[in-house]
Amino acid sequence: MSHVQPIRASAAAALTGALLVSLPFFRASGFSQGLDARALLQEVGGFSGTDWKTIEAGGAVARILETDSREVAVAGAVRISAPRDLYVARIRDVEALKRSAVVLDVGRFGRPPRAADLASAPIEDYSLDLRACTPGDCRVRLTAADIRRFQQQIDWRAPDWRSRSAAIWREVLAEHAASYARGGRPALPVYANKKEPLSVSSDLSLLLTRFAFVSRYSSEFHGYLQTFGESYPTGADGTLYWTKEDFGIRPVFRISHQVIYETRGGPSAVLVATNQVYADHYLDAALGVTLALEAPESGGTRGFHMISVNRARTRSLSGPLRALIRGKVQSRSRDAMQKVLVATKSALERRSSF
Repeated sequence: MSHVQPIRASAAAALTGALLVSLPFFRASGFSQGLDARALLQEVGGFSGTDWKTIEAGGAVARILETDSREVAVAGAVRISAPRDLYVARIRDVEALKRSAVVLDVGRFGRPPRAADLASAPIEDYSLDLRACTPGDCRVRLTAADIRRFQQQIDWRAPDWRSRSAAIWREVLAEHAASYARGGRPALPVYANKKEPLSVSSDLSLLLTRFAFVSRYSSEFHGYLQTFGESYPTGADGTLYWTKEDFGIRPVFRISHQVIYETRGGPSAVLVATNQVYADHYLDAALGVTLALEAPESGGTRGFHMISVNRARTRSLSGPLRALIRGKVQSRSRDAMQKVLVATKSALERRSSF
């Protein structure tokens, strides 16, 4: 029991951190009729009239959303008295993630992604030593082909096995990033680390059913989310990047895809999405969408409502014995989102000329 509990706690911290870091963005064109901020919050999270009063008064509110046992989801909102351009600039600076308490290191992929883009990426000994890794029984999330590659290309008795393993890791990760950049969602990996293979694309499809509200702001962008293909909607731009994140006992290495888009007609909005492409531990799929909706002038000040919805799926917290841990994850994720909303509001309003 003393061995199992820390692992569960680590998985809980990992999922909380994932929901904290994955604050996605989009800019949208081709709008259908959108929802105002209050209506959107009611639709996606059942936010109450009291919640709305708190938000309009400058407070941040985050809520746990109802999900199945393999999913954890939170939504939150805050009103920010600052230009949305400051927010977009903040999101574009993915290197700034390194200033967070969770992200230990970060780097961008080139176009196309190459192993050299991961030259500075630190890889833990826990992930390097895969001599006992086989399809159906592996300590990290890899495809069956990845696992065979480590077994066939490394002499685990050689003195340089660590450096050789690190080199293959960088090749494997770059290939996953490049495959996704070309093929989008259908090219996401099928993990073979457990007896039952897991399709990341299928898990992402389940998450996407929860983001139908995006179509209220842009049917074009909502359509793009279904594929995350190589061709962006007109005016959108995206970034593939990697992070090493400290979520407890074991760091997590992740590849993420962020897309930013701003409406050019219809209701004024900025939308940002972050899709998880790969994670070596804990997380099967994760998707976050953040909307910056122009707020009506209040008390002589202008600004926008920042609304974030983050969802993640994992097998690490499913099962009847893990209900208590899952409850803790949900609470920690809600608290983490609230802190992000408060920190973003504070940072942007300090820089604002409003």
